[in-house]
Order: sequence, then C-alpha cells, then structure tokens
Amino acid sequence: MKIMMYHTLRLIALFAFVLPSILLVACGGDLEPSKKNTPAIPASEAGEPVTGDWVVIHNLSDPQSLNYLTSTDASASEINGYIVETLTLTDWRTLETIPWIAEELPVVGADLMSYDFRIRKGITFSDGEPLTGENFIFYLKTMKNPFIVNAAPQRTYYARVDSAELIDGDPYHLRVVMAEPYYLGDQWAGGLVAFPKHVWDPEGKTDAISFKELNGTDSITNPYVKEFAEFFQDPQKAFDPKFLIGTGPYIFEQYRQNDRVVLKRNDNYWYSSNEWGKAWPDKVVWLTINDQNASLSALKSGDIDFVPRLAPIQYKYEKSRFERNDLIPCEYDYPAYSYIGYNEEKPIFSDKLVRKALAYAIDRKTIIDNVYFGYATPVQSPIYLKRPEYDTTIKIIDFDLEKSKEILDQAGWKDSDGNGIRDKVIDGKKTDLTFKILLNSGNAQRKQMALIFIDALRKIGVTATTDELDWSVFLDRTRDGEYDAYIGGWAMGVTEGDMYQLWHSESSKNGGSNYVRFRNPELDRIIETIRGTFDFDQRKVLYKEAQRIIDDEQPYNFLVASLFLGGVHKRFQNVEFFAPRPCYSAAWWWVPKGEQKYTTSTNQVVALN
Repeated sequence: MKIMMYHTLRLIALFAFVLPSILLVACGGDLEPSKKNTPAIPASEAGEPVTGDWVVIHNLSDPQSLNYLTSTDASASEINGYIVETLTLTDWRTLETIPWIAEELPVVGADLMSYDFRIRKGITFSDGEPLTGENFIFYLKTMKNPFIVNAAPQRTYYARVDSAELIDGDPYHLRVVMAEPYYLGDQWAGGLVAFPKHVWDPEGKTDAISFKELNGTDSITNPYVKEFAEFFQDPQKAFDPKFLIGTGPYIFEQYRQNDRVVLKRNDNYWYSSNEWGKAWPDKVVWLTINDQNASLSALKSGDIDFVPRLAPIQYKYEKSRFERNDLIPCEYDYPAYSYIGYNEEKPIFSDKLVRKALAYAIDRKTIIDNVYFGYATPVQSPIYLKRPEYDTTIKIIDFDLEKSKEILDQAGWKDSDGNGIRDKVIDGKKTDLTFKILLNSGNAQRKQMALIFIDALRKIGVTATTDELDWSVFLDRTRDGEYDAYIGGWAMGVTEGDMYQLWHSESSKNGGSNYVRFRNPELDRIIETIRGTFDFDQRKVLYKEAQRIIDDEQPYNFLVASLFLGGVHKRFQNVEFFAPRPCYSAAWWWVPKGEQKYTTSTNQVVALN
C-alpha cells in the first residue's frame, strides 16, 4: 500500500506466492503511472468514498512471524506495511522519496555523514503512547543487536549507519550518523521505523547500551544486550498484539494459525486527512488456504474477495468466467525473481562447473510455456529487470543438454560404474551426483519447475528428488544451510538496491540472506565500493561487473520473472496497482454503502443481506 513503511529496497523471501517473479509490465507499467481495474459501479455513480466493509485476501501460507524486525517473508512484510511507519517513504507513483513522520526530507551534512530529521508532533501509537525520536533510536539499537539473529538480513543495510541521537535533547529533532558515507544513506536513515519502545523496553534498559558496543567497535559489557535479544526473539511474541503495534492506519487484531490474520482500522490514525493515509475498509483479513484450487473456489464462491496470485493455468482458463461471479481479472508485475540456489558448502556444488552445467539443463521455454502460459520472461541477473543497471548484455543460458554433459565431463563427473548416475571421487570416496531440491509446500509452480528440471537432469546422468516443506520450515532450512538445493525467490524494490544482503561473504553467516554460502572476494570489493560511490554512472559500471561475476559463478541458476495474476470482487472501487511491492493497497479500496458485504462484529464476519 502507499503507506508501506518498510523500505522498498529491502529484499524479502517470496514464498508460497504463485511464484517469485520480476516483472514484465509493472504494476504501473514500466515504472509508469498505475492502472486501475473496472469496478462494478462506474466511478461517476459510486459517489464519494465511504468507510465500511472488509477486504478478505488469500494467503497461501501463514506469515512466518509478524515481528517486523525478524520476519523475512513477503507476506509478513505486506501485513506489517499497514501497521508500522517510517520517517520517509517512497511515492508509489513517482518513486520519489517523500517525508512522512518527518516534517520534511532530512538536512544532509556537508560530509554526507549525518541526516537530521524534524519529527512531526502529536503522532501516537495505536495504544495512545506519544511518538518521539527515542522510538527511532530504539529501533536502530534493536536492529544492531548482534544476538537478534533473524534481524541479520536487515542489519546488513545499516552497517554504515553508525548511530542515532536527539539533537540538543529535543525529542522531535533526530540525527542519524553514518560511520562511512553511504550512497543510500538518506533512504535508509529515512527508513528507520517508529518502534514501540514503551512495550518492548518499558524500563528503558536499552538506554545504557551504547552504539559502540552494538557496532562491534567496543566489547559488549552490558549483559542486557543478550538478555534483551532473547526476550525480543521469543516466538510467543511473534503474533502477540501487545507487541505488534505501530503508528499506522491499521491495528493488529487477531492471528489464528493456518487460518487468518486480521487487522482493524485505527480510527485514531494521526494522518487520515492525507490522501496517502486513507483507510476505508473496517478490516483487512488474510485467509490462509494452502491450496491454489481451493483458493480459486473460495474466490468464486465469495468467501475471499481478492486472490493476488492465482496459478497461471487457473487464470488462463477461468479469466473469461470471472464476470459471472462478479469478479475482475488482475494482471500486474511484482518486483521479484525466481531461482535455483545451490549450497556451496556441499561438496557436489563447490565447483562452479557443476552449477554451470546444471544451468544448461533448465528448459526455461518449457517453463514459460507450460507452467506460466506465457505470463513470464527469463532473467539472468539479481538486478531488477527494469533498472538501468540491469546488464542486458548477459545472455540467457540456453537449454542445451549436450553442453551440460560436456561441462560435467570437464568437471570430472562421469558414470564410472555404468549405473546411469554420474559420480566422482571426493575426499577419497565415490560420490554420486544426486541431490534433493527443497520446495515450499503449496507452490504448484515451483513443483512443476522442479519436475521439468529433474526430468532433464535424468537425461544427463544426474538424479534429483524434491522435498516439500511447510513455509516456515523451508525458510529455516535454507537460512541454516540444511539443504542441497532449493527453488526460491526474492522480492525487491523498484528503486536502486544494495547487493550486500544476498551477495557479500559476510551475509553467508550469522543469519544473513546469502543462503547459498557464496563467497567471492572480488564481488565483496565491488559491493563495498558501490556503497561508497555517489556517482550513479560509476555505480552502474560496478553493478555490471558484479552481475558478470555472478553469471560466471552461477551460485543461482536464475529462472523467470512472471506477472502476478489474480481476481478481485467487483464491489470494490479504486482498485489500483503500482510498481513497488506489494503493488496494491487494500486500504484504499472502498465499497458503496449499498454494496457492502460485511459488518464488523466483535469476533466474526457477518454477511449483510
């Protein structure tokens, strides 16, 4: 939604969505103005927007956690976007940074080492507690706590953010100080979250924790650093309403495992007068249905109002029938990509020749034609497809099994015993080229891609099988390196990003997002150089060098970018899609009073006659 308060550059794991993707015709086209679906009632007859009704959205899996700092999946990030807010945000139409909780954009120090923000007065959390600069300082300290393992992916972006402090003790004048100049410094300083210190640290014990300790420039002597981390990471708090509060237009109300997440409108929201702060539905509900056929049935029956991600085969054959069920088809880009990742700590994948050989065994055309019915395109880079730094000179790797065989022969993988499986002696032991591919259950597209890949591998003497896991277990196993290979996806921002989270060697440990354990000193050097380079043309050259290293090493075999395909009920007005993820804001949708379906009851949904 337009008030998504996580930063658009953050990479998040794209889960049981119809498949990770990275877009063809962006939610708003090629980063162009948004497009709208046609509602049941023409806008000229619908009247003015009114509050009321609910938006019931399909979720293929429960979010892993709703703790903003430690959640790493796209579902949690989307839900949290209705609850938490930041100093600045990205204008979804222009992609420009605009002030939000901050009165204006920051005053940047001449040495690019500080960012000063004036914070609006009178903002409160949903429980009525006032917001001050202390909340942002607390957030940064929590982010930098080295014992909060699952915050590691976000922490990489704040490595060059040294500290935050009140200016002259003024609770509404905040300074964010850099350790080194950072080309995205203004965006990440502005991306600090208004975090509820009064519920996480009511006694103010974190005040005594120094940034020097947290930055590793001084030894950690305060025992509360570790104690607080253990308290903060307690799984029981992942869905506890007491801790999941923010300053945003919606309030967390309910979580039922394998069933639903419910948010209710914050009637005391501080910025409801602003067009960006409008929140029309009484509630926004995410229903978990771990089966795409069942979710389609629920959409057609009216039990769900919006399915953001239908399987392409469903969409292809059901799109023409939507009108009879009062539905509108949706086709929109979602900035993401899918890939096969290989655990380089496994002996069979430590040689880049093996990873290259497997890349030639991926039949992307069959995947696009038979899995996505043309609603996808191949990709060969982790950079967003429509960014100017995306290297279009890198060729998509062709499907070529003879090339695969040739490279495997070159790497010493041959069928020495005639059993049809290639093998090689590693550390004195004959090792078959056999592995398992992890998948998250319920994602039909990933399963289909895996089967296409496995069939091709069989023809070149490689044996692979699938292992389907619940989404949260899948995330844990990939993060902890407990796998051979997996099919995954990353959702990203449409503005310029930072490659550190996925590709720097430091991100391969301590809970970082470099799940494949790829370590390349030259790539590390390039990533670090980019972080301190303020001329975009120079950065663009470096980005292309980085992409060529990744292409040569093949830590990922990149797959496709797909359109997201869905359906929404016709009663909703102002259904609009944008380039930044999640590409829509249910808070902006509204229903004329005479068309409203749900009324708010204490614990249930009640259908109106």
